[in-house]
Amino acid sequence: MSRGVVRGAAVAALVAGLAACGGGQGSGNEKTLTFWMYQDRTPQAGQVIEKVRKDFEKANPGVTVKLVKIPKDDYNTKLGGAVAGKSAPDAGILDQPLVSKYALDGTIKEVPAGLIDESAFYKGALDTNRAGGKLYGLPADQTCVALFYNKKLVPAPPKTWDEMKATAARVHQADANVAGMNVPKGDGYGAWMFPGVVHGAGGQMVDDAGKKVLFDQPPAVEALQLWVDLLKSSPRKITDSDKPFENGLAAMTISGPWDVPTIHEQFPDLDFGVAPLPYKSEPAGNIGGEDSVVFSTSKNADLAWKWLAFLTDAQNNGAIADAFGGFPVNLKAQVVAAGPEQAAFLEQLKVAHARPAVPQWIQVNDEIIAPALESALTGKATAQQALTDAAGKTRSLLGWTG
Repeated sequence: MSRGVVRGAAVAALVAGLAACGGGQGSGNEKTLTFWMYQDRTPQAGQVIEKVRKDFEKANPGVTVKLVKIPKDDYNTKLGGAVAGKSAPDAGILDQPLVSKYALDGTIKEVPAGLIDESAFYKGALDTNRAGGKLYGLPADQTCVALFYNKKLVPAPPKTWDEMKATAARVHQADANVAGMNVPKGDGYGAWMFPGVVHGAGGQMVDDAGKKVLFDQPPAVEALQLWVDLLKSSPRKITDSDKPFENGLAAMTISGPWDVPTIHEQFPDLDFGVAPLPYKSEPAGNIGGEDSVVFSTSKNADLAWKWLAFLTDAQNNGAIADAFGGFPVNLKAQVVAAGPEQAAFLEQLKVAHARPAVPQWIQVNDEIIAPALESALTGKATAQQALTDAAGKTRSLLGWTG
């Protein structure tokens, strides 16, 4: 056999070997990063995610980001199964109140020191990732509620609790068929909004570090009493009707940015505005949205954190947050959602407070606080009685003495 034939055979063997190792970009350098997320809200949202994915891969040669999109209603169940089966993805989206649960049971990793500049983020959004004083994820998007008001009935939105009660009373006195306020109810949604009102009185729901339940203290009692007092000018026989605010039967309501386009589309004649929530002693509000975390079983943790930082940087987070259905968490990211109403939500998010970093908080919210609120709102107990009872149940559930 000639040397040329031998040389040709050797080259062919080398090429075949490189192909078997993943191609000519350097054997063993190729990595696939798996990221779980909710199913795209819209085709346009999917296009945004795809562009960011390609940009990341371009900036990181040899890396493939595999996006696994799961319907939101099925997400937590499937993720829980994957975690239990030791087959969790490298990284994924996580609902805010689940971060503390996953952090404290060792399911997710702590954010590496120096990965981000914490001052670049909205404080409330970043705090949704804290548990035991440590940071376990990065916020992906955020949302909140604010005060919607009918400009015909409320020319200038109230800024304080007293102004809100006076405005509601004036509206109802002028027309007994119109409620001053669509007062939240004692359900999971109302209980989610309630802490923002408590913080507006200078209080908090719990001291998770000190393991103390605080929502039976004066600020929380005053917050619930505010809702009870508003019912005097806001009868439920009016607000239990279909879409009372949209139909002009309630002068004010509390809702989120998701209702803005719906109202514009379905009730084009309603002249309404959105303002930050009224408060007693300090501006405050609640927060919702999604966080992103890296799972403890990831074999590509460093790369996963790099991907999450990419999603939340100033360049990408505006589009990503909008695709997820919320507002940016990075202070310098451009807000995609347009319209004069958005300014109120952005102001509200500056003073938003994260939910308590308690693994059982969803249960506390839905099964303890919600019925306590409803008990007071329907007159079955005073605000103090309802919250004292709820606080006792919460201490028993959490095993806290304070």
